[in-house]
Formats: sequence, C-alpha cells, structure tokens
Amino acid sequence: MLHGRTFWRAVIGVAAAVLGSFPALAGSLTVFPVRVQLSADEPVQTLTVRNSGGEPSRVQLRVYAWSQAAGEEVLAETREVLANPPLFEIAPGDEQLARLGLRASAGDVERSYRVILEEVPIDELARPGEVRALLRISIPIFVPPAAARVQLDWSARPSDGALMLGLANGGNTHVQISRLTITRADGSPLGAEDMSVYLLPGARTERSFAVSLPVRSGERLRIEVLTDSDPLSAEIVAGGSSGEAGRP
Repeated sequence: MLHGRTFWRAVIGVAAAVLGSFPALAGSLTVFPVRVQLSADEPVQTLTVRNSGGEPSRVQLRVYAWSQAAGEEVLAETREVLANPPLFEIAPGDEQLARLGLRASAGDVERSYRVILEEVPIDELARPGEVRALLRISIPIFVPPAAARVQLDWSARPSDGALMLGLANGGNTHVQISRLTITRADGSPLGAEDMSVYLLPGARTERSFAVSLPVRSGERLRIEVLTDSDPLSAEIVAGGSSGEAGRP
C-alpha cells in the first residue's frame, strides 16, 4: 500500500491536465487521455503513449485502487482493472497503445483507481557517470455509479488571519475542484484560488485559505467552486454551522 501527498497538493503525476482535456506531458512521453472512465457498457479503454524523445523508452504500467484517508492519497494493489501490455518499449517518434480492462462491477458508490506509467531503465542506454531522471505519470480511472449524487459539505473558522476550510464529500462520486472563490454575504470578495484537487466519495480534508480581509466568527460567507461537472456553491457561517454545496 502506498501513501501519497495531501488532497490539496497536486496529486501524483501531471497537474497540467486540470480538467482532463489535454494530453499528460512528462519529459519525452505524452499520454492521452489523462482521465479514464470504465463501465459495464464500456469495460475497455485505450491509452496512447507517445515517445517524442530521441532515445527508446521502456514503460511499465501498474494499476492501483485509489482512496483517500486522513488527508492522504492511498494506493493499493488491485486486479479489478488490468493493463495490457504491462511492459513495453517505444522507439523514438513512435507510439504504443495500452488497454485498460475492467473486471469489477459498478456499485452504489463510484470506484476509483490510478494507472501509473513509469519509465524503466534500459541498460544498453546507460552511460558511465550519467544520472538519468526516469519519468512517472499517473492517470485517474473512475467507474461511476448508476445514479451519481454530488454533495460537498463545507465548514470554515478564522485562524491566524486566514480561514481554515473543512470539506467533506458526502456524495457517491468524486469531485475535482479547479477554482475556489470565497465572498462575504454582501458579495465583497475575500479570496480566490486556482487548484486541481480531487475529493473522492466519503473523503474529508482541511486546509488554510488566505483571505484579503479578516473574517470574524459568526460572519456569513459564500463559497463557489468550479468542478469537472457543474459549478457548486454554498453559504456557511464562519466558526459555526456547515453548508452543503449545491448548484447555483
């Protein structure tokens, strides 16, 4: 079992693909798509891995079940999704197709995985005294439930001139936040931040959020987030009751 970075940092891999619409780039390797969805109707999807460098690249694929606990990313070995081929070599300027196949059925809660693409050293290319940086790319895989339900529960409390934000995913599907904005109840802005944050079903996290003006306990605030599906908003009381994010 592997433990990774906190929710509020860039997750393993390439953060440039914020909403999944651009290829993942890492050195000489390009991978597309950067997010995969599997289902009973479409149990197999294909990754395209391209080598734009000047030397051959050997790549290994491993699939892990992905969860979040105590603010950490957790990866565990699984056979519920298989990658084929699991190891391949790509010549310069060439590309390789890799298939991801689902072996588990969908449930009431979305299943989440990550396929890790890692460059493996090629002995013939090693040069004396040379240290070569090997590439690593992580692609999320989701198996959605039959009926998705989005629910984010927020809380906030003043903390050393900032806001300590609490966030819990009470729905049955993931939410990927790309931008978070906080205003006072009268609409005056307090702060905004671009990010690429995944929150899986049942996961909770907390983070410090910088604000331009002091916030008092008991003050009403409005939170708006852009996600990979619909925009969400919530009204909360600082240091008091939590708010449930819904569509504006």
